[in-house]
Amino acid sequence: MSKMAIFAEGYTEVVFVERLINELANQNHVRIDVRAVRGGTNVRRTCRLVRAGMPHPQQNRFVLIYDCGGDVAVKTRMMEEYDNLIKASYVIIICLRDVRPKYQLGDVHLLRQSLPLYVKTRPVTVHFLLSIMEIEAWFLAEATHYERIDPSITIEVIKNTCGFDPVIDDMQLRPFPANDLNNCYSIGGKIYEKANPANTVASLDYNEVCLNIAPKFNDLQRLIDLIGGFLF
Repeated sequence: MSKMAIFAEGYTEVVFVERLINELANQNHVRIDVRAVRGGTNVRRTCRLVRAGMPHPQQNRFVLIYDCGGDVAVKTRMMEEYDNLIKASYVIIICLRDVRPKYQLGDVHLLRQSLPLYVKTRPVTVHFLLSIMEIEAWFLAEATHYERIDPSITIEVIKNTCGFDPVIDDMQLRPFPANDLNNCYSIGGKIYEKANPANTVASLDYNEVCLNIAPKFNDLQRLIDLIGGFLF
């Protein structure tokens, strides 16, 4: 069985990545487990199984997603687990984190340079992916989903109310995408919360994400390519 590990910043990333894998897998049988890692400095480190995928006799792919509990923790958690993953025959390791709040748009190049430092490259290279400025920028750009949240949330109203066009404008330039998403949802009397992203993740059109949104975001495209290459 081929194995892939994904270290995600937090719950929103976990829910999105899990759904994305299932959408891409289609008829392929893939098992996904989710673990939450906490502590490790002044508090005892724990690695708790949050959700285990249902075993199936035809499964030939296994993905382990780590909820790392914060952007800074992503690299640290991966380095703690790297040797164990190699011993367990994992072939792909991905780290996914936001840019903000610690870094600004102008710091992205510096952040990209710093992430691979002191990280082992053999036998498996770690792929560091950034959601700029937050993963919600990807959600903002998937403009077909708004009316599934509420029919009153149209692009024209978003443009007039929020002052940007999610179809045309570069959502990576938005400094606070999660706030923008909440402002869009408020048009229809709804809210967006990072702690509860399930409705948004379920409302996204994943064909749209893969075909039209990913080309606008290099890191999202790389994520899709890595997952697709692993699955197929």
